[in-house]
Amino acid sequence: MIRFENVTTKNFDSLSFEIEKASAYKIITNSDYENRELLNIMLGLEKPEYGRVFIFNEDLCTLPEKELGRLFSRVGAVLIDGGMISNLKVWENIVLPVWYHSGKISEDIEKKAIQRFEETGMDISYLGELMGKLPGPLPVHEKRLIGFIRASLLEPELMIYDSIFEGLSPEMSETLIRVSGTFHSGKAGRTSVYITPDEQSVEGIKADTVLRL
Repeated sequence: MIRFENVTTKNFDSLSFEIEKASAYKIITNSDYENRELLNIMLGLEKPEYGRVFIFNEDLCTLPEKELGRLFSRVGAVLIDGGMISNLKVWENIVLPVWYHSGKISEDIEKKAIQRFEETGMDISYLGELMGKLPGPLPVHEKRLIGFIRASLLEPELMIYDSIFEGLSPEMSETLIRVSGTFHSGKAGRTSVYITPDEQSVEGIKADTVLRL
């Protein structure tokens, strides 16, 4: 599913590991800088100085940009800040990846988004108001929940979580642990990767493997 072969960067020296399909995997980094660099490499946003990175057996370092877009339609990412575009309303942010990859927003997608909000336990009476807001002023737990819902709508085979439990109340953390776990088990073969420098924040995640860098 994901394979690093002797990856060398500013923060890593000959880093090698492999994440198997259908696994839940925790990667504990040593700092926020390591965390960001590792995430960017996994998402094809940065290339290593040396070594190779494979996702779905495709080499990210040599794949043409058009093929990268196709590949990453199979990958979802939930970022620590939610990853939303500040001048787009919440609903526009949620459906943007679907629009980008399919060119349309179906009624099924709208229903699925509402269903995912219901699964988080969010008050549905608040949903209409939330959809029309800009993301900037929202509390961090809402940004991360929205980021999760956005990433989940394309039903990705691989989901990458970037420090999404850090700084949350126990209640909010438990909600994200629950919905990410339900999503992981909701499709055969789905892989979930949790990356964070704060190991304590992912104690509630049941992982097949823990990698400490």
